[in-house]
Amino acid sequence: MARNIIVLSLIAVFLSGQGLSYAYNFSRDGFADNIPQPVLLEPVTGRVDISGKGQLIFRWSPHEGDISQRRFYDFRLYQGNQLTEANLLFQKNVAPNEHKISLDHDMFKPGQSYTWSLRQKYRSGKSRRSSSSFMAAGK
Repeated sequence: MARNIIVLSLIAVFLSGQGLSYAYNFSRDGFADNIPQPVLLEPVTGRVDISGKGQLIFRWSPHEGDISQRRFYDFRLYQGNQLTEANLLFQKNVAPNEHKISLDHDMFKPGQSYTWSLRQKYRSGKSRRSSSSFMAAGK
């Protein structure tokens, strides 16, 4: 009887999620080294034509990491090439099953450079940031 209670208790702990464990190696700067960086798909070119477009679409690969552990993607857009709070134009936590975000083209000015960055936030850590810079081109 006591053995059945122990087995049922272990099953209850496992089903509640407390029995799941993941080993993460954290670097000195607080990033989990085994949470992969996102792979950015677009825009990743030097110039992006914004003329005649209602929105600029940012896309990334859905295949990096474990979606069951991902809480969200941390998307950020900066003016210029420096990823500082002073240059931050837009930030959004994107759902773990979403792999794109659209921003209105009027956020961008022709001739200006922008950098977008993305990181994965897991239950127990975060990835290093992936980033790509581009210059807005158009009328």
